[in-house]
Amino acid sequence: MASALISALSVLLCALALILYSSPAAAQADLALDCCLTVSHKVIPKHVLLTYRKQFRVDGCPRDAVVFITRKELNLCAPPAAEEHWVKETIKFLDTRLKMCKATKFHEKRCHALKNLSF
Repeated sequence: MASALISALSVLLCALALILYSSPAAAQADLALDCCLTVSHKVIPKHVLLTYRKQFRVDGCPRDAVVFITRKELNLCAPPAAEEHWVKETIKFLDTRLKMCKATKFHEKRCHALKNLSF
């Protein structure tokens, strides 16, 4: 009788752990870590940047933003391109560089850092 009770209790605890581990609240908490909460309006030098990604409110973040990723793997949050002209120009520069690197199959020296990124 005691072993049956222990087995039932073990199954119940495992089920409870599984429910808590896969809850939507926990999943949303992980998403919040990847969001910019504030942005900087300071111009970021282009030579320190590798790439960028866009952040949107509809994806669960508190604000729209552009996240620039530096050569040192830092994420720098900037306002959307529609709000700041320098952001638009920086995105255009990074897109052009990526296109050129893809065309040369990342063989140029300035493309080596981009080679291992997934696009």
